[in-house]
Formats: sequence, structure tokens, C-alpha cells
Amino acid sequence: MKIAVCQSNPIIGDIKGNKEKILAGYKRAVSENAELVVFPELFLCGYPPLDLVEKKEFRGAVNKASLEIATQTNNTALLFGTITEDYEDSIGTGVYNSAVLCYDGKIQFVQSKTLIPNYDVFDEVRYFESAKDVFVHEFNGEKLGISVCEDIWNDADYWKHRRYTVDPIQKLIDNKAEILINISASPYAYGKRKERYEMLKRLTKDDKVPLIYTCCVGAQTELIFDGGSMCLNSDGGLCLLGKNFEEDFFIYDTKKNYPSVENVEASFEEEVLKALIMALKDYAVKTGFKKALVGLSGGIDSALVTYIAAQAFGKENVHVIMMPSKYSSEGSVEDSRKLIQNLGISSDKISIQSVVDKALEMLRPAFNGKGDDVTEENMQSRIRGLYLMSLANKHGYLLCTTGNKSEIATGYATLYGDMCGAVSVIGDVYKTQVYGICNYINRNEEIIPKEIIIKVPSAELRPNQTDQDSLPPYDLLDRILKMYLEEQKEYDEISEAVREPETVRKVLRLVDMNEFKRKQSAPVLRVSTKAFGYGRRYPIVQGWRR
Repeated sequence: MKIAVCQSNPIIGDIKGNKEKILAGYKRAVSENAELVVFPELFLCGYPPLDLVEKKEFRGAVNKASLEIATQTNNTALLFGTITEDYEDSIGTGVYNSAVLCYDGKIQFVQSKTLIPNYDVFDEVRYFESAKDVFVHEFNGEKLGISVCEDIWNDADYWKHRRYTVDPIQKLIDNKAEILINISASPYAYGKRKERYEMLKRLTKDDKVPLIYTCCVGAQTELIFDGGSMCLNSDGGLCLLGKNFEEDFFIYDTKKNYPSVENVEASFEEEVLKALIMALKDYAVKTGFKKALVGLSGGIDSALVTYIAAQAFGKENVHVIMMPSKYSSEGSVEDSRKLIQNLGISSDKISIQSVVDKALEMLRPAFNGKGDDVTEENMQSRIRGLYLMSLANKHGYLLCTTGNKSEIATGYATLYGDMCGAVSVIGDVYKTQVYGICNYINRNEEIIPKEIIIKVPSAELRPNQTDQDSLPPYDLLDRILKMYLEEQKEYDEISEAVREPETVRKVLRLVDMNEFKRKQSAPVLRVSTKAFGYGRRYPIVQGWRR
């Protein structure tokens, strides 16, 4: 069977636009003699639709669009993800995350999702019912086993510990499915594509059945979808691999032999850089922003964010502002100028010192003689935030925050200061990884000035300040943070691993006590298995660690 894979990028809630994409992909596939055309999970409404699902009018519009799409089909079948409803049972929502198969002018078959995830970034139990059963559908002489995303992530031969007792794919195999088709919207994290491939390889090889895995691409606020759709033969060989971080269209012929695809994932630096550029660009396109603003400090974090913005928006659409104070080194300003020249972007330099001095003068009486402390440092950052927000408002810029995951985790960032912005570009990238990505950017030529990369990190809010005055060395800090945030390890396990119990105690306390800041921060683009955002739900007020 000739199956067209439409690895496309929907917009959540844009039913008209998503419908047009489906019909355009279908028309192209028909012209190339495909027998079946496949789009990703919930493509018609966009994934994840979240509380839009709870609106009756929204569901009605989605269902109406599904029927309209079906009328446009001929003897070439079209499979796409959408919402369906069934209120025969008075218990539950009556709403399903479904794969809808259309041909000959109408909907011929619906297979709803059986395994409804409720962990990490997933909260589908809130909206969807589980499928009542699993069926095989015969089309053009082939028995199709159709499933939706999570249904394929429960293979008994691959997973030692499974989340679910039900295995929908095994049911399809038992029902003599000859071709497996999985429509997916699987959020990206580095390493997941390789794991996905290994799982699908094991499944197809063991069950001796080809598989078409169609994955979504693009970004929806925090969540990134990497594409990388896969077609595997009945021997577990990867025949075709969709492009990563961009839309793609290709046709897989189950009767044809293909050379094996061996490499499914690039280096961390290459992958994550591509993911962040695509995600920032998608965020801007889908929210209507055409230009970006970054506060450029002369440090490595703002340099990396500026580079990503230039790639996402185009250099002519990126503006940076340098905001020196009396503590800013001349080197920081000069290093920023070099980066501005290398990237070909526009800039302003506006000192904050006179505003800081005036604010301190006005506040001194209310400080009641108390000496200088972190208050004065934070004032500088907040005045910079004032400048940034003012320029963003005046010129319609998308303001990008520049904090990395290490800083956001430990609270080494100022609320209403450098945390101001619409999107946190590198908030899921540890400081040590920032260095790695910058060195990758410079692999062929110096784009980010070497002076920025080699300088000792500093917030430059007091004389001779360095990050390590307040934080452990980043190599150690990031190791602790990864174990705590992503591996769910606690004090005893981490202390045993790093052999510095007091440092561990300090770091974990910093993470916990700064939860209130993260609740008020910009959405973080997710590239790890556990990013700050709605995938990590931690109480602000708690007594586990004080």
C-alpha cells in the first residue's frame, strides 16, 4: 500500500487553517497516487487543545469540520486526528481523542485512543474518555491497525515496567492487523527520538508487521514537536525518516524495499539549537509577533538568546539593548558590540545609572537607615526590566528572557527584572549546556565572541561580583540539578553521588524556596524530560524541606 505521511504543523484552535492543511495534503497525495493519507494526532484542532475541549461550541465546530473534510474524499483514504463525541454513556466526558478514517465522501471508521496519559506534560484524563474497544479496518485488501500516540508506548517486550495493563497494539496484532498506523503528537525532549525508534523497531520486528508512525511538528507555547515521522518494515528496519523540526511530506510503499536509515538523532547541541530556533519562530508566528527584543549584557546567556532570535526572526527583525550601570565592565559593552556586528542586528545603549541613583535617593528615607544588601542589586535588574518592557510595548517587540535553567532553578534571577518577557528561550538549558551550544555555533567561525565564552560569569550588580560568589561551580551545580529535577532523586541519593552533602543541601533548598518565582515566569521552551512549566507541579508552600 502507498501511504502518504503528512508531517505538518497545526495551530491550536485554528480549525479553518488546519482543515485547509489537511485538504491540501490530501490533494497532493492523491496527485501522487497514494492510497492512504495520514495526518498526526488531534491535527484538526491542534495539540494540546487543553480547556478548549470543554467548550461545546468548539467541539461542534471541530465535528462539523471533520464531516466537511470527509465529503472531499474519493477512493483515496484520509486519516487524521480529531475530537469525537459519544454521549450514550452518562458516566465520563463523552469526548474522545480519535483517529478518523474517511473515503468515498464520508467517515468510514473511527478508532479512539485507549491509553489516556496523565503524567508530566500530559493531562488528557481531564478531557478524554478511553476507547471502548480496538478494531481492525480493512481497506484496499489490507487490514489496518490504527492507533493514537500513547497506545503504542506500552509494548510488553520493550518496557520492563508498564504504566497500563491494557495493550491496544497487541489487540490489533491479535486481530490480524497487517499494517500498523500510529498518529502522534509526541512532545520533544533530547533523546526521545532515539528511544522512540528503538521501541518501534522492537515492536515491528517482534510482531512482523510494518508500521507508519506520523508525528506532529512545530511548537505550541512550551511544547516542541520534532517531527521525525518513521516508517518501519516488518523486520524492524527504518525505511523512511521525516525531517526534524520542519514540515515534511513523503510516501511509503509497504511493498517496496528501502535502504536502512541508521542515524535518527544528532548531537545534543545541534538538536537543541534547532529545536529552540524552530520553537521561538513558531511562537512568534502563532502569536503574531514579527520582531524580537533582547537585553544584551555581554554575558553568554544573552548572547545565545540573541543568536537564536536572529536565526528565528531574521537579523533585520532583532533589536538588542545594552543597559550598563557603574558596575558594568567596559569589556562587557565591547563584547556586546562585537556580537551585534557579527550578527548584523540593531541596538541601543541606554545607561540605567541615573535612574538607579534617583530611585535610591527617593527610597533612602523609607529604608530607615538599613545598609545596602540584595535590594540595591535587584533594583538595577528591575530598572532594566522597566526599560525592556517599555521598548517592547512601544515597538511591538517579542521580549525574550535570557535566564538559563541553572539560574531559574536556584532563583539566581530577579523577579520583575531580568525575568521580564514573553518567552523563556533557554530556560530548559543548563549553564554548562549553554557553553556547549555556543561552542557548537562557533564550530566553523567565531560568531559569539570568544571573550564572552571565556569570561567568568557575573551579574555585574556589585563590585567584582561573580556567579560563584552565590552558587557552586556550574559543573557541580548542574549535576545536582539534573539529578534533582529530571531524575527525581533526593538529598541522600544526590549526596552519595557527588560527595558534597552541604552543597547539595544548599542547592535543593534554593530550588524549593524559589518556586514562587517560577510560577510567575515566562513559559519555558521544553527540550528536556522535565522542564519548568506545567510539566512540573511543585508546591510553593510546603514543609518537606525548609
